[in-house]
Amino acid sequence: MSDAESTWTLDDSTRASNPGGTQIKPMVWLSQYPAWPIIWISLAVLMLLLAILVHWSLWIGFAVLLAMNWLYWRRVRDQFMYGAVNSAVIVSENPMLIAVLTDLSKGTGNFPVVKIIQKDLPEVEGRRWVPGTALATVSLYTRHRDDSMPRWADFDPRPLVCATDDASDIDAVTRSIPPESWDELAAAMKQVPRPFARGTFYLFKDT
Repeated sequence: MSDAESTWTLDDSTRASNPGGTQIKPMVWLSQYPAWPIIWISLAVLMLLLAILVHWSLWIGFAVLLAMNWLYWRRVRDQFMYGAVNSAVIVSENPMLIAVLTDLSKGTGNFPVVKIIQKDLPEVEGRRWVPGTALATVSLYTRHRDDSMPRWADFDPRPLVCATDDASDIDAVTRSIPPESWDELAAAMKQVPRPFARGTFYLFKDT
């Protein structure tokens, strides 16, 4: 994230070396990840009806649920604005599997990981999503309960095309990934077991 701005939803003690810097389009995100947005807004609407029909004190619950809705969308926005851009490649078309490479290091040592996620991708200007297609993803990272660990516990990559359909933004973020990252992804995929399947594949040994 930029030095000038902090967030409400992310750990401001660390900053991505290559942040996403992309404004999400809520309707694009909603079409790709509808479950939680629908759950939060449905609960808020239900609480609103109960506050009107049952008892005034339930307005408090409605206010809390409005805040939860705001926090949900703020976190999605923060992920794609400040999260780390990672190189990714489609490795299977049916089902659609996407392999994402990152280094879980907090700055000391190297902890390369490939995570394979399953996600159908939306159309963007008629682009075909076939095996071998390079993608940009934006990730958030999860701390270990033991904060002395030199690496992150996990990461959550989301394809950029699931947050915006602006082709110029998508292309700009994809171009921001350095060539060596694509080379490292290609080399890492040679170590991932076949056939490809969802999961996290650690290319290092903990000591």
